[in-house]
Amino acid sequence: MAKRRTQLQGLLGPLESDVMETVWKLGDTTVRDVHEELATRRDLAYTTVMTTMARLASKGLLARDTSGLAHRYRATVSRDEYAQSTVTSVVNWLVDRFPEPAMSYFMQVVEDEGVASTDELRHRIEQLRMRED
Repeated sequence: MAKRRTQLQGLLGPLESDVMETVWKLGDTTVRDVHEELATRRDLAYTTVMTTMARLASKGLLARDTSGLAHRYRATVSRDEYAQSTVTSVVNWLVDRFPEPAMSYFMQVVEDEGVASTDELRHRIEQLRMRED
């Protein structure tokens, strides 16, 4: 659990993503609350949501409070923290395994964004160079 929580590697599947989005929206919640919210747009069994939330808890993304009759869940990371971690993990994987195409793509994105992002990139590169000296 701790490894998953600190690294947050991997992407969530569609149902896991829907469950996490719902938990982020509702805050401290129960399986029943999440199921009711998702059932308005998906045909899901209660037990499917329960299993998914248990898996997300085992991955370290949800914390489970078992002190009451109904288990209560809350997110252990914010949506922004998860997004940042996922982007970092995916980009690191790409750069590690496919450095040339990954860097070429990133440079194309910077070029397409225009002068402002290019100037910002140059500024950050200069800051890194100054730290190295």
